[in-house]
Amino acid sequence: LSQDRLKAEKYQKLRAELQQKAEWEAVLVWRKLTQQQEQLVEQIQAGDRTSAQLTTKLTILNSEIQQATDELNHLNEHVKALGEKEFLALQATWVRGEAEQRQLQHRQSELESASASTTNAIKQKHLEIQQHKHALEQVELDQHLVQTQLVSLRLARDEAEHALEQSREAAGAIAAASLAWVEQQTALNRQIDTRLQTLEPQRTEQAQLRERNNQLARQIQEQSILIHTIEPEIADKQTQLEHVEALSTALSSKIESLAQSLAAAEQDLQIQQETQKRLLQEQREKQRALDKLEAQAQALQETQGTYATKIILQSGLSGVCGLVVQLARVEPRYQLALETAAGGRLGQLVVEDDAVAAAGIELLKQKRAGRATFLPLNKIQPQRSSPTIALRYADGFIDYAINLIDCDRRYRDVFAYVFGSTVIFETLSKARGFMGQYRIVTLSGELLEISGAMTGGSNTQRSGLHFGAGEDGESDEATGLQNRLQEISVILERCEYALDVLSAKTKQLTPELMQARAERRESHLQSEQLQKEIKSLTHRLVETREHAAETTEKLSVAQSRLEVLDRELPLQEAQLQQHKLALAELEQSQTHSEWQQIQAIITSDEQQMQERVGALRTADQRLKDLENTSVRLQEKIIECEQRIQEHQQQESVVKTQESELRSQLSAISSRQAQTQASLSQLEQQIGQEKQKRDHAEQQLRDRHFAQQQLEWQQQKLQETLLTHRQELADRQTQLKTQVAELPDPLPSVPQQNLEQLQQEMRLLSKRLQAMEPVNMLALSEYDRTQTRLDELSQKLVILEAERTELLVRIENFTTLRQRAFKEAFDAVNENFQSIFAILSEGDGYLQLDDPEEPNNSGLNLVAHPKGKPVQRLTSMSGGEKSLTALSFIFALQRYRPSPFYAFDEVDMFLDGANVERLARMIKQQAQQAQFIVVSLRRPMIESAERTIGVTQARGAYTQVLGLKL
Repeated sequence: LSQDRLKAEKYQKLRAELQQKAEWEAVLVWRKLTQQQEQLVEQIQAGDRTSAQLTTKLTILNSEIQQATDELNHLNEHVKALGEKEFLALQATWVRGEAEQRQLQHRQSELESASASTTNAIKQKHLEIQQHKHALEQVELDQHLVQTQLVSLRLARDEAEHALEQSREAAGAIAAASLAWVEQQTALNRQIDTRLQTLEPQRTEQAQLRERNNQLARQIQEQSILIHTIEPEIADKQTQLEHVEALSTALSSKIESLAQSLAAAEQDLQIQQETQKRLLQEQREKQRALDKLEAQAQALQETQGTYATKIILQSGLSGVCGLVVQLARVEPRYQLALETAAGGRLGQLVVEDDAVAAAGIELLKQKRAGRATFLPLNKIQPQRSSPTIALRYADGFIDYAINLIDCDRRYRDVFAYVFGSTVIFETLSKARGFMGQYRIVTLSGELLEISGAMTGGSNTQRSGLHFGAGEDGESDEATGLQNRLQEISVILERCEYALDVLSAKTKQLTPELMQARAERRESHLQSEQLQKEIKSLTHRLVETREHAAETTEKLSVAQSRLEVLDRELPLQEAQLQQHKLALAELEQSQTHSEWQQIQAIITSDEQQMQERVGALRTADQRLKDLENTSVRLQEKIIECEQRIQEHQQQESVVKTQESELRSQLSAISSRQAQTQASLSQLEQQIGQEKQKRDHAEQQLRDRHFAQQQLEWQQQKLQETLLTHRQELADRQTQLKTQVAELPDPLPSVPQQNLEQLQQEMRLLSKRLQAMEPVNMLALSEYDRTQTRLDELSQKLVILEAERTELLVRIENFTTLRQRAFKEAFDAVNENFQSIFAILSEGDGYLQLDDPEEPNNSGLNLVAHPKGKPVQRLTSMSGGEKSLTALSFIFALQRYRPSPFYAFDEVDMFLDGANVERLARMIKQQAQQAQFIVVSLRRPMIESAERTIGVTQARGAYTQVLGLKL
């Protein structure tokens, strides 16, 4: 206890010292506030002067901005009139012409290389023709020499035959003596001659066949070499073609991918633009609605009373029941009269007791929030009065004001105090008879005091407190609008970002797609050229292979014949040798000298003849060989000439293509020159105007920036002035409060400034606080809470981003849904108009209740049958309703058909002509779906493909009959 007493004495001493220093501080603060008030007055005066100067500058600058804007608009119109769009179009045309010119130049280089190769081939073939002609001339000279030799050899052969014939005649004379020997010798000689006659042609044929085989083998070798030369070239061209086609395929897939990406990007861009447009429209509508609610809330905000009453209501002070106007309900027709009767008492505060009122007054003093009137329920003394009998039966009397209030019983005394003995009359004219006797209020708001004062007039703009105002319905609506506007702002920011990304993607994909298409066109041209070259080489290869096949066939025939001769000639040579041996033996056995001599002469003549015949045959063979060589050379010359003609044709085609390309290049060059000239001319024309426009835009931006700076300075100055005026009002209020709180008389303050005094007071307060218990666990608890808050904040950021993405997708889906609905509605409406015109010979259309919100509105079928006014579906006859409903069903079917339709006596209310039209329409629509129609009308039954009839056959049994029409 001794320790607690010492601590209390020490605490009381410190508190007394702190109270003394607080009085000193109040004096110093009062002095300082007085100085600050004077400074603030000077600052406000200087700020007013500066604000006036800024306003003048802003006025001048606004006029300059308006002039600059008009000048810029004039320059823009002038630049557009000079042909800015034409300049951009010419630039695009010039770029396309450059691409076409590069392609044509590439094609021209390819044609020049092909023409050069064709020219080289023609020169090579001409050189070969000259060589073949030179060889042909040499062969013809050899033929002439051989023919000359043949003439001489034939003469020598004839002489040898004549000498041989004489020798044989002599031998015949000699042989008369020995007939048998001669006959045998003659037989042997005849056989030898026969063999020789058979062998010599075969030997000649054998030699010719061998020479022919050698020639054919050489031809086959040459053709094989040519085939082997052409095939790699074709393979090379084919490889190039495959490479070009693969490149073209890759480019096509790339173009398709780029086109799909571009289409998807453009579609997403369009969706985002539509979503942005729709959200901006919704934002404007919601903002207007919110502004309207805020205006209403601003107008009704006075139901919360003055600033002082707001402070009390928002302080959470226990025992505060609320404003008088918030504690009762009245009928709308009495509201104006009761509000007029209550007057300013409607804004007074109702509290439980006078202690709560005292606490509220103390709170207003502490916060310097002004004054308020409190009505404690335990102390309020209402004015009690009861109506007289004469007043009850008075004309126009309604009741006492207190009786027209619906409130809780505990607040009855409060409202009795507020209204007192005020009575309510219907009109002013009826109330004037009781004027001066009672305090009267009429339903129109006129007030008649007992003193005779009358108050009234127009009530078009009511302000102040109102019964039934300030409920939370409109507040909830405003909160919902604000939340929606916040969501729209976030979604619009996300849409703006998506639009920028999609626009950049579209701008990036468009030149890539154009470049890929240009490359694909170039590869197509290269592929066509390679295909033409491959076709030419393939034709040449086929011809060479055909010649090679023919030559191979000839070679095989000659080789087979040569093989036959090689087999038969050795046998015949052996038989000839046997005959010669027998003849030799016969001649050796003959001893007659004369016979031997004559035989020797005959043999000599025969040898001479054989030599001359052999020489003649050799000359003939040589002549035939030369003729064959001449034929081969002529064939080669013809073949070379054919190749030259083919190359010349190719060269003519290439030259034609080159001339076409040159003409195209010249045309493109001239067009490019014209385009370039036009561009230069337009650029010269537009350049200066663009510079003027850019200069004007820069000046306008500078002036806008200067205007923004001045507006910012003015706004900042106004805020500063408002702050200074508020501070001045606060200082004045503080001074009043301070003067009221200053001790009387004023204490003598030592020579000490306010900062030192406040520092000492803080030290004293700290010493006082140090004597109180302190919870030190709050620091660790704060750290844990802060860590948890950081984690939750990060999760909140992620969830907000995901929520924004989901909101954007929802809005995009809403846009797609509205677009799909619009497309379906337009298509069905168009179908409905055409079908209704066919069925009823009138006109009709579909109508939405709310075109702006089609998903939340109804659909009306507006029809105009022939000869009748426009009607809605509810006001039509049965047949017209049937035709209109069927037109709508058929319109839906055309837009999205169903597999089959079942109609049950839909033609019941129709006449014959309309039934026929309906039957034709069903038959026409039956091409897209199956129709099952229940009908009793003849036109409908006759138009059906199959008819099924049901009839009662025997008793309760039915019979089904089917007909195929």
